[in-house]
Amino acid sequence: MNGITIITTQNVAINFKAASLGERLLAFAIDMAIKIVYIIALFYFVFDLLGLGSFVNVLDSWEQSSIMFLLFSPTVFYTLIFESWTNGQTPGKMLLKIRVVKLEGYQARFSDYFSRWVCRLIDIDFSLGLPAMVSIIFSDKSQRLGDIVADTTVVSLKSYIQLRHRFLDEISNEYIVTFPTVVRLSDNDMNIIKKAYSNAIMQNDMQMLNKLVLKIEEVTEIKKHDVTIHQFIQTIINDFNHLTSK
Repeated sequence: MNGITIITTQNVAINFKAASLGERLLAFAIDMAIKIVYIIALFYFVFDLLGLGSFVNVLDSWEQSSIMFLLFSPTVFYTLIFESWTNGQTPGKMLLKIRVVKLEGYQARFSDYFSRWVCRLIDIDFSLGLPAMVSIIFSDKSQRLGDIVADTTVVSLKSYIQLRHRFLDEISNEYIVTFPTVVRLSDNDMNIIKKAYSNAIMQNDMQMLNKLVLKIEEVTEIKKHDVTIHQFIQTIINDFNHLTSK
């Protein structure tokens, strides 16, 4: 399983493990099962119970095609709708705890999900997924064609590795600690802070960041004052690493 480092716009390096081919295939199978259940339910409730079939039969071919496309469009646009709505996850990806992310650290936009969806027609739908599987296996960043075009990949959220500031490795013995009371935090507390911080950055979730700052202030009795949220949290992480590494 490949390791992927994403450098965010806040200059934070987040290390993930790429979702394995097996995880992506299982997520695909779950999503396909949901689509099949929808189609079965559609035929049973709409065509059989409501009798839409007899109504459609008296229409001309263009009208029939329009109604069928409307009814089946949720299966056609399934991936695009869910990934755009839930920040890179379909129900299958949610269950497997994997997500589509941008490689340069930005939150993926609708245009990125749209590019992946269009390419999906080529490397999955019309080719039985073989090109996608080959590309994922041999790509350094586990990317299929749609990922390469959109500059995205799929990572495993449950196999979170590490979050660090890019310059942590450059901290020397001359580093000046800003918040000494950060040692009130335990190693487990810091791991939770790092994971929450990485998730908030990837999802661009300011509410989560604000809650994280409040929790840090409550435990350490440190006040943020006149610095940005990112500067505050990164300083907390740097101070903790410096003090606990002695």
